[in-house]
Amino acid sequence: MSRNRWRRALALTLSVGLVGALAACGDDDDSEGTTDDTTAVEGSTIRIAPQDFNEAKVLTEVYAQYLEAEGFEVDLQAPNGFRDQVYPDLENDDLDLIIDYTGSAVLFLNPDADPPSDADEAHAALQAELSGRGLTAANYAQAEDKNALVALKTFTDENQITNISDLAKLGTVNLVGAEDCRNRIDCLLGYTDPAIYGLDVDFTAVAYGPPLVEALDAGTAHVAQYGSTAPEVASGKLVVLTDDKGILTADNVVPVLRSEIAEEYDGALTAALDDLSALITTEDLLEWAVATDVDLEEPADIATAWLEEKDLI
Repeated sequence: MSRNRWRRALALTLSVGLVGALAACGDDDDSEGTTDDTTAVEGSTIRIAPQDFNEAKVLTEVYAQYLEAEGFEVDLQAPNGFRDQVYPDLENDDLDLIIDYTGSAVLFLNPDADPPSDADEAHAALQAELSGRGLTAANYAQAEDKNALVALKTFTDENQITNISDLAKLGTVNLVGAEDCRNRIDCLLGYTDPAIYGLDVDFTAVAYGPPLVEALDAGTAHVAQYGSTAPEVASGKLVVLTDDKGILTADNVVPVLRSEIAEEYDGALTAALDDLSALITTEDLLEWAVATDVDLEEPADIATAWLEEKDLI
């Protein structure tokens, strides 16, 4: 049993006990105020799993713990791969809810789509891609973690590189990124396309996260496809190069869920997700990145501390 469920169970037990005691005294007026702050929401258990990287783990904990505190029954599962795993799980009714990023989700679902750089357009495009799959998206958060082409600040200063286009002066550009970069228009395909950046790129697939930075530190890569809220960006060690051709998508945090479970809760679940999303900022993502990757804190603890600070649990 999670901590939130334990707290609700304890609160309910105490509440029932108090009501019984007051009823035994025959004082109906005094018993009217003895209600549990959290009322269970009737409906199916909501199965939620994070994608397998730290920011997704924290975000998923934040949403799961919040929903539990709001009275929803939540089954928080172990990390379940990446988009190529969680979307089939949603469509096959093995999951109910994931937390994703708008523009990147669009391009995963439709690799031929134009990269949506506007937040509203990205969300609308995502809804269009989800509609035929039995899925829907709640509102997006202002919090955004964009795909970003990054380099060491020492490297950009030395070579006077600000924009992605400036990399052409290097001749061959050594790029590291996750394996899916190889087939994405907002990554390798866009950087090498003569109609876009037209760079000569030598690409090496590297596990997402610290290994990307290790390749930059070792000098085996000039640039890495990373995230705009990476802890090394927050610290100033890495610089995000300006996407002067506009191929990197808007990537606001967004809950994606099965339409059936959204309808089952008659708007209550989506409304709860929207209320929470409205409070999450990009600054929160940056702080969480440092907490997980530098301070080595557990995602569940980070989520609990943030929710308590916001008086949400």
